Amino acid sequence: MKAMGIMAAETDRAVEAVARDLVRAERINGSWYLNLPMLYPDGSFVTVRIDQAPGGSVRVSDAGFAYREADRVEASRSFRRAANAIAESADVSVGDKSIFVVAHIDELERAIADVAQASWKIADRICQRVWDGEGDELPASLKDRLEKLFGASSLQEGAKILGKSTNEWEVSAAVKLPDHLAIFQTVRDHANSIYRAATAFSDISQLPSPPRLIAVVQSKEALGSRISLLAPAKVIEEEQPDSLFLRAAA
Repeated sequence: MKAMGIMAAETDRAVEAVARDLVRAERINGSWYLNLPMLYPDGSFVTVRIDQAPGGSVRVSDAGFAYREADRVEASRSFRRAANAIAESADVSVGDKSIFVVAHIDELERAIADVAQASWKIADRICQRVWDGEGDELPASLKDRLEKLFGASSLQEGAKILGKSTNEWEVSAAVKLPDHLAIFQTVRDHANSIYRAATAFSDISQLPSPPRLIAVVQSKEALGSRISLLAPAKVIEEEQPDSLFLRAAA
């Protein structure tokens, strides 16, 4: 019985710790920011902002986080259209770059839930539209090269990887090494390909034991300053030596 009591106490502590991590509140410059256990496409937490409003009311907004997701994939012009499509059924209002609800303090919990869910839906809808049809397939020449370097049995073309957000990402190829996984993602020099890869890398890299992430591009120069968006992946060019491919996957 004593052992069961110890186990129950450990479970209690574990549950309390997880609850603190799932929902976090912080007061900044007079506003409350609440992180909720919902994840945007890039793996960041859905966040709402709570401000005092006249007449004993509160204003709950998404602080522009859904707009930020749209802007990150160069689809900010789609924000208002997507927000308006979702706002009516979600019972929220649409501002220039955010969604919000003004509610009585007694309805705070409902307002938080409505804004958070609507913000997530807006970001997800915009990103999915950007990414539809934008899968970057593995070129035959690169497939042959990876099979030569790592062995055909270790290579999985078009592998699907779950990120921290639990979103399933289809990657160009995954290579199973003795003690870890290496992801090779073909990235083209157009916005959709770059931002899709950047979001996938951001989400996958937040896993407890993330795989090695390698972006394979035709030309670093063609990507220009946008190459920084591919962090935390290592970026190599298709024509670079085998030694760089092996080093990046190690």
